[in-house]
Amino acid sequence: MKKTKELTTLQRLGDNFASLVTLQIVNYLLPLLLIPYLIRILGIESFGIYSFILAIIMYGVKMSDYGFELSATYHISLNRDKQEKLNEIFSSVLSIKLLISFAYLIIITLSIFFIDRLFNYKAFIFLSFGVLFGYVMFPVWLFQGMERMRYIMYLNGLSKLLFFVSVFIFVKSESDLYLLMLLNSVSMLIMGIFALYVALKDFNITFSFQAWDRLVFYLKDGWYIFTSKFAVEFYTTANIIILGFFATPLVVGYYAVSIKIIHALGSLLEPLTRTVYPYLIGVYKTSNANFILRNKQLGAVIFLIMLPISFLVWYFSASILDLITGEEVASLNIEILQVFSFSLVVYLYGTQFTNMLVTIKKTKILNQILFLAAGINVLFSPLLVYYFGVMGMVWLSVSLAFFMMFLKLYYLVSFFKKKPNIEL
Repeated sequence: MKKTKELTTLQRLGDNFASLVTLQIVNYLLPLLLIPYLIRILGIESFGIYSFILAIIMYGVKMSDYGFELSATYHISLNRDKQEKLNEIFSSVLSIKLLISFAYLIIITLSIFFIDRLFNYKAFIFLSFGVLFGYVMFPVWLFQGMERMRYIMYLNGLSKLLFFVSVFIFVKSESDLYLLMLLNSVSMLIMGIFALYVALKDFNITFSFQAWDRLVFYLKDGWYIFTSKFAVEFYTTANIIILGFFATPLVVGYYAVSIKIIHALGSLLEPLTRTVYPYLIGVYKTSNANFILRNKQLGAVIFLIMLPISFLVWYFSASILDLITGEEVASLNIEILQVFSFSLVVYLYGTQFTNMLVTIKKTKILNQILFLAAGINVLFSPLLVYYFGVMGMVWLSVSLAFFMMFLKLYYLVSFFKKKPNIEL
């Protein structure tokens, strides 16, 4: 009987992993395949503007996520058989996400009238807000908590394919940058609306306005995860925004292309950590020793896969950029990608160690680590860009990735050393 149960667990994890890998391919490789076309049609400078605007919108997406992909997933996974509780979690989380997104819309709208750079791009920004609301309506946290990753794969795949095909059909000249923004918004809105419909129908979810104390509970519960993720944005998405103010659109384009390549390659195996997260929550509740063992095994797999990928990206950076951009590659662009390639070694440890800290209920520590890194980034990145150009920011980003990994690992080792009968 035990053997059958284990087989069922492995089958479920394997199915979820395959679904999320497919999702990551759709999420990152399809947009990557669009880059040569967009650069050829729009030019690298317009691509830099597109990346700048999208970074602003994605900042709002991350804020509205509020860390619910971890905190809400946790509650959903523990209450998946309690319909009334599922309704409460779903309604509370969706309400909070909508409130945050509207607040962000107001903030950006007001900022446009005080910041010249934003005012110049106001039409692009407003056309792109559909992306934010599309993501808000897509309850990824519900599908993950219910361990139904196939829903995410199918729905997100539909959106990305719709956008991919429509770009090739409609975006034909540099003046179509407006159309590109609109197509992105429409495809995401379609995905969000359809995902919401599937969630309500297939899981018998009933949305209802929740009492304020319920909203406050989920806000407090996810606070440290939210502030941690908000801090992360200060040295990821925010860097493109900073460059947008301090560097030319051409340099922003170089930086954005390299970041997309790194995220695409690094994120292909992120489903590995996302798939086992609900499983490891259960493991931790039954055995500290098993929890450590499974995470050691996961860490070894990550290292064995990501180290050679990092080396290959560094060695073939010129060829990769030539293939992706479809034009003559500048030496600065090659240098940016080569330095960023080092971060691939620790890329997935960020997610793994974050999940471990959330599981052991040490989100406050996670928050402190990430805010320390964010503070360093916000303080030094503008100065480094001013004195050393874009490479100053690139080296800082890579250094912070390693710095955070070692801080998280140090705390985890210290925490479990205090546990009785645990071998580290």
